[in-house]
Amino acid sequence: MVKVIAADMDGTFLDSKGEFDTEAFQTQLDKMAAKGMHFISASSNPYSHQLKTFSKNSGPISYICDNGALTVDEHGIIVKEEIIDPLLLHQLLDWFKTKPEFANAEVTLAGRNGSYNNMPADSDEFKATKYFYEDMQAVADLKMIFDAVYKVDVLFKDANALEMALEVNKKFGGKLVAVSSGMNGIDIMLKGVSKSAAIDELLAKWQLSFDDVAAFGDNGNDYEMISDAGEGYAVKNAAPDLTAMVPNVLELTNDEKAVQKKIDEYLG
Repeated sequence: MVKVIAADMDGTFLDSKGEFDTEAFQTQLDKMAAKGMHFISASSNPYSHQLKTFSKNSGPISYICDNGALTVDEHGIIVKEEIIDPLLLHQLLDWFKTKPEFANAEVTLAGRNGSYNNMPADSDEFKATKYFYEDMQAVADLKMIFDAVYKVDVLFKDANALEMALEVNKKFGGKLVAVSSGMNGIDIMLKGVSKSAAIDELLAKWQLSFDDVAAFGDNGNDYEMISDAGEGYAVKNAAPDLTAMVPNVLELTNDEKAVQKKIDEYLG
């Protein structure tokens, strides 16, 4: 029996406009609460953005943020956070400068107290990314940031994100992990950090297992949680690299409310 529903946000639970049926979801949350079920928003987005996403809803929502680097339960309690060592972060940023593919890349550091982007504040790139990182600051030299950093978010213009994820993993595989995140981007976190590992922390708290989980996603950073879940699905619009790896693909897209309709099935 499904007791936990874990869903990626952008491209999965949310439609192409970044929206969802808030009224219908509140009804679903109320039913989940009555049944002792849990909903996990499992996203690469920071905590502040996810709280904004669900500002009209209340109920048993836990948050996996920055691809698992920060986990917050339904009571607002931090369950776990994984901080990239500052020296390792500087080594990564220095390595970026040696790779031509990173020359025009947009880099955002997602930190505990804010987010920091290497593009000018008046640039189109900065303005677009600020949608996801409301507290973002423009910083020309990211090595000058002294915040605790959860994740490095890189969007490429002149390189293939999947290939660059492999490059990062080849260079820093013992200490960092890079996964594809959509929009030709990659997310880089400490090795061992993932949405699946974060879900495991919450399950231990709830005395449940992955057999109790239904998970949904649309990109490579969702693969582990979909694979580990008792029921794991890619939405119909998922990236080809994900659909090639998972056995179950929903018949509906995110714009067709695929996840919310599946939740209705679980709730009866």
